[in-house]
Amino acid sequence: MKKLLFAALFILNLGFNYAQDVVIKKDGTKMNVIIKEVNDKTIKYVEPKDPNGIIFTIDKALVKEVKFSYGKQMQVKNPETNTTYYADDKINNFTLNFIAISGNTLGLGYERAIKPGQSFFAEAKIYGAGIKTSDEKSRSGFGLDVAYRLKIKSLFNANDYRPKHLLHGSYFSPVLGFSTGTFEYINGYNNDNLHNKYKHSIVHFGIQYGKEWILQNTMSIDASIGFHYYGGNAEQNEKAFEPVRMGNMIGNQNKLFAFNLRIGLLAGKKGLSKKK
Repeated sequence: MKKLLFAALFILNLGFNYAQDVVIKKDGTKMNVIIKEVNDKTIKYVEPKDPNGIIFTIDKALVKEVKFSYGKQMQVKNPETNTTYYADDKINNFTLNFIAISGNTLGLGYERAIKPGQSFFAEAKIYGAGIKTSDEKSRSGFGLDVAYRLKIKSLFNANDYRPKHLLHGSYFSPVLGFSTGTFEYINGYNNDNLHNKYKHSIVHFGIQYGKEWILQNTMSIDASIGFHYYGGNAEQNEKAFEPVRMGNMIGNQNKLFAFNLRIGLLAGKKGLSKKK
């Protein structure tokens, strides 16, 4: 009776020892292993026939799927795309452009997170609703810029238990905009102090690079610079080298440079909508 019991235990133990899990890598390679641990970033395993039980580690970023010996399957996804991490993050950001204000322009922006690391941004500009410069007599008009922001670094930080806020971090952003306005300046060229009026109606496209900081899921600070090309009608005084001025943008000869410093308040719903 004891011999039969020992034999049964030996066979059962043998079955457990050689029960194998399957790790399928993204390149299609299948690995027959015994998984010891699965965490957020790695999978630890041993080779089934290794008498020393040496533990190996594979990055989950390399793995497509895991099939456990007891029948369960696990699809491995990039943890950064898991919206559960960002459930408490407010996804709407309303901004005021202080660089535009210094150029006698009210710049009001709205940013909305689309998915982790990506957002949509739009800014409306009202010329003549900021701080007037010393050489300016009058300004009127409006502009609208729309942009797609793509974060250039991971939101995850090895030293934190959770990733940064959805909108936090450095970004590149293609920008498309329209502007029309009339500006009247006191032209001090050759000390003639003449009042010159300039008009523009243009479309511009460019790339901006910036960084946004999110403070306590409540406030944002966003600084960026950019380079744009424009086309359309822009009356300029070439003799006095008078540029096209658009609050946060300035330039001539179909080129614009953009400078932005925005302060924002986060509001509205928390978390990204889950796809059904």
